[in-house]
Amino acid sequence: MSIKPKLRILHLLHVAHTALFRASDRHLKKTEGITTAHQVILFTLDMEDGLPSAVVAKRAGHSKSRLTNLVDTLVKKKLVERRVKPEDERVHLLHITGAGKELAARTRPEVQEMNTRMLAPFTEEEQEVIQRFLKHIREEVRQMENT
Repeated sequence: MSIKPKLRILHLLHVAHTALFRASDRHLKKTEGITTAHQVILFTLDMEDGLPSAVVAKRAGHSKSRLTNLVDTLVKKKLVERRVKPEDERVHLLHITGAGKELAARTRPEVQEMNTRMLAPFTEEEQEVIQRFLKHIREEVRQMENT
């Protein structure tokens, strides 16, 4: 299988990513005072609370330093709490607050609706190819990072 020379996948992914997250961030900032990067952290902790910062960073796709800044904002907004792990004071555990859980629950349907809208023009088979393609990108990136 060959790739069309004019199909510039990196460029298209970049443009689509930028447009999607710019629009999503603008909406979330206006309605909730957070960004999609904050929302991912809340969703992660809502699924499994009390995770170490390093685990949240990895699951959310952020560097540890980027996560620190994002969590600082969430702590100020009383959406997340940092707690020291009792058996190892070097480790900070992140806990979602009641307000954080409410915000995650309130915004989750919008994310689900956005996913539905993005996939609506595609057949089930095409959606499976899209999913496989995106997983392939993730694996390729992991291999690039390890070389």
